[in-house]
Amino acid sequence: MKLNFIKTAIISIFFSSSLAVSAGQIYVDAGSGSDTNAGLAADSPLKTIQKAVDLSEPGDTVNIAPGVYAERPIIRRGGTESSPITIKADKVERGRVILSSADQSIRQGKIKWKLEDSDLQLYSIPLDHNPARVLYSGTDLMPYPSLDCLKHFYLLEQCPGPRHGFFYVAGEHKLYVRLHHDSGKYGPSDPGRQLMCVAPASAPGYNGEKITLPEHANLTIDIKGQAHLVIDGLTFETPGAAGVLTWSSKVTVRNCWFDGCRFGVFGGGEHDKLPSEVIVENCFYHNYPAFDDVAELITTYKDTEVMTKYPIFWWHRKGRFNDSEVMKNYETGIAGGVGKDWQLRYNLVRNAFEGLSTWGNSWSENLRVYGNVFEKIVDNALETENHSRNMRIYDNVFHNVFEPISWQPLDGEPWPGPVYVYRNLFYADFDIQQLWPWRPACFKLGASERNWTKEHMGKCPEEQIKTPISKRFVMVPYPGFLVFNNTVIMPYANLFNNPQPIEGPSIRDLVNFRFFNNILVTHSFHKRDYFTGSLIEFYNNIAVNATNSRQTEIAAGLDGQVLPDLGAVKLADPSKADFRLLPGSPAIGKGTAEIDRSDSSKDIGAIPDGKSWPELPAGPQPR
Repeated sequence: MKLNFIKTAIISIFFSSSLAVSAGQIYVDAGSGSDTNAGLAADSPLKTIQKAVDLSEPGDTVNIAPGVYAERPIIRRGGTESSPITIKADKVERGRVILSSADQSIRQGKIKWKLEDSDLQLYSIPLDHNPARVLYSGTDLMPYPSLDCLKHFYLLEQCPGPRHGFFYVAGEHKLYVRLHHDSGKYGPSDPGRQLMCVAPASAPGYNGEKITLPEHANLTIDIKGQAHLVIDGLTFETPGAAGVLTWSSKVTVRNCWFDGCRFGVFGGGEHDKLPSEVIVENCFYHNYPAFDDVAELITTYKDTEVMTKYPIFWWHRKGRFNDSEVMKNYETGIAGGVGKDWQLRYNLVRNAFEGLSTWGNSWSENLRVYGNVFEKIVDNALETENHSRNMRIYDNVFHNVFEPISWQPLDGEPWPGPVYVYRNLFYADFDIQQLWPWRPACFKLGASERNWTKEHMGKCPEEQIKTPISKRFVMVPYPGFLVFNNTVIMPYANLFNNPQPIEGPSIRDLVNFRFFNNILVTHSFHKRDYFTGSLIEFYNNIAVNATNSRQTEIAAGLDGQVLPDLGAVKLADPSKADFRLLPGSPAIGKGTAEIDRSDSSKDIGAIPDGKSWPELPAGPQPR
């Protein structure tokens, strides 16, 4: 009896200890910690995040003190549905807890920069690889295709480029940089007086998309199946490819910053084995100053021969007039390798080339993109191609985006869809609208000839019209590409851009695209005044477009309204981005609920009568 009592007591103590540890706090401090410490108290922290995650159990929280952590942790231990593991900064603040893959000798100033040319302010430093990205005090440097190009700030064929950049000379094992001379905007042109973050080499692949190894990311999650893991409040800095690489499902990344990251969060694996149920929320992704560089270039060369000699010369970060062997382009975004049931919500994507690209979204399923703010985007905020299925885009703000939404598959069938775009605000400031040398569009819709060059599409030359799989029609999977209850105030832009033939023997029509209950205020319907909308369906829209009455009537559609100007829509104050409906607005009660019965409103536009646009908690939020 006594022996049984002792055994029971021992078992009780064991389980009590286990429970205490499994719901414990683990502390990390790169400055004062040691991996020989227990790490269970703030005054005896571990030194590395790697040691902390190796010790963590379901329910644990890893608390990270301020500092720069020059490590690439690999997380191999996960939590459970009821007891996730949380890895968090002690406070949500940019640059407070930095997970950096930058060359630390350069970052810490241990290696000095050499002034090579005082007139050009050209500097060099020893380096053994071509870096994926280079930042100076958070400012992204343009990768140039040669040293001579960097010296003259032009790209291939002498196309002008941004006035700051870098180039790596492999034969010399040297990195050359030129910083912007406008010290008032970006600080001194001497890199020795800047915080220089030089990334590792890019991941392999044509566009650096083969992101498979821990050295390609700041942090890797390598747990079989579901991780039940939360990453909170970290700043990810200059990895080779991604801030977070996850091979695991059930991961949440929140309140994080992605500085010098090609992708924010990337799912690893083949397209049929990508991780699922990943949430990216309240994060900040950027390529600063990608948009500002474009604005500066266009302002400088808008009315010169550069315009005709170098079409779309401002797409330098897309790779135009550059060398793909030297630079992996910026068609990336806040997420990549998106699998099933991902959510991108309440993020801020600003001053970037793209928000979510086909390189990251090709095989998503049931992706939800909502509550985000996309601002100052050079190309597309969201690309729904190549094969995404059941993607929903709602309650977002698209502000000063060149072409916010793209449906432009490049890989053939299966065509992306269905896609739902609803309750979003699209608008642009007057000065930004006037910036573009040619008119942007709100929606880029079309399938180019490139799709039929693919093996499974017949491997046909682009000019071939008679093909095994017809080129005549492109149909979105049922119920289609549905655009409804959005407010579009882009009076300088076209409604559509169609990257496919719209006339002649190779004409291609779009099937199962439906626009209803939208406020559409644009300069024109399409850049071609004879375009009649293909087979796109329009119902119950309010259309304001003074340049082509026929196209305006088409955009309004059955039971829609053509209005003479923005004032006739009766919105509260569009000049201040207040798009509430005023009493007596023709948008009130004039929509249809017959097409989408769950998410549509009978009030036309994104904001129903009597409601206001919610203040979106976009970007990192204090705890």
